[in-house]
Amino acid sequence: MPEKRRRLWLIIGAAIIFLYFLFTSNPDPNKPISRNQVISTEMNIVVYTRTGDGGSHTRIDNVTLSKEDISRIVGWLNAAPESAKIPVDDVTGSISAGIALRLKHNAEITIQYNRKQIIVSKNSRFNRSSKYILVQKDLRDFLDQKLEGTYFGKDPVTDE
Repeated sequence: MPEKRRRLWLIIGAAIIFLYFLFTSNPDPNKPISRNQVISTEMNIVVYTRTGDGGSHTRIDNVTLSKEDISRIVGWLNAAPESAKIPVDDVTGSISAGIALRLKHNAEITIQYNRKQIIVSKNSRFNRSSKYILVQKDLRDFLDQKLEGTYFGKDPVTDE
C-alpha cells in the first residue's frame, strides 16, 4: 500500500511540475513578449555587388542591433493588432533581411523581409508556433533603412 501512495504522489508531483513549466514558458506564440525575455539577437542582410566581369556577387552581412533597436522591434511586434497579421504557411520571394530574437525558455521569433512583406515566425517551448505576414509600417521602414544601398549600391526599383 505505501508503494502505491508513493507512486501516486510521484505522478502528481511530476504533473504539477509539467504544468508549471507549460504555463510559465510563454507557450502561446501570440502572447506579448518583454525586452527582458530576449537573451540574444542576430540580424543578417543580403548585399548584392557587381563583379568586374559584368556579373554579380551576393554576400550575407551581419548587422549589430542596439538595445534601442531591439526594444523598438519588440514594441512593434507587441503593438500590432490581430488585423495586421495574415496567417501563412510558407514564405515566398528572396529574403533580403532577417532578424532572430532568441527568448528565454527556448522560444524564438524570426522576422524575414523580402522587400515586399514582413513574415514573422514565432516558435515557443513545446513546438507551438505561428507564422504570419505582418503589416507594420515602422518595422518595414526600419528594415528598409538597414537595407539602404545593399542592391548594387542603391535601392532596388519597386514594382508597386
